[in-house]
Amino acid sequence: MRVKELIGLLNRFAPDTQVRLGVAWPDRVTETHENIWVGDYGGGPQINAAMDFKGVTIHVGCVLQRLAKDMPARTIKLGHYDTAENAAKVRDFYVVHKGLGEPLNFPDFDYDKWIPPRTSSGEYNEHIAKILREKLMKD
Repeated sequence: MRVKELIGLLNRFAPDTQVRLGVAWPDRVTETHENIWVGDYGGGPQINAAMDFKGVTIHVGCVLQRLAKDMPARTIKLGHYDTAENAAKVRDFYVVHKGLGEPLNFPDFDYDKWIPPRTSSGEYNEHIAKILREKLMKD
């Protein structure tokens, strides 16, 4: 729209009339903005609106689709162990071998040569067993 056209349309209204900007989104959601201003960003006038967030819940985040797709779920159960130290080392073992890059409880420990203990029930956790199988197949 040209400035001349916009001014012509606005001249139909009384000079004291409040101007609002309406935005129609898909699914028939419409926003009305009362806080508008005109700016010039080098290409001519631009009508801007300040969003009103009253009554709106805003979720702020960043999506790294590639990373999120490759990252295992954060709720992986690694089993129960006889000591808290063993449980922490098993978790570190999992983090190291999955390449998660999370902080380790025992960063100086050699997780490449270490074989994790069985759980308190006497079996290997399925996730740890899978890592051990892959590791043994390489050796």
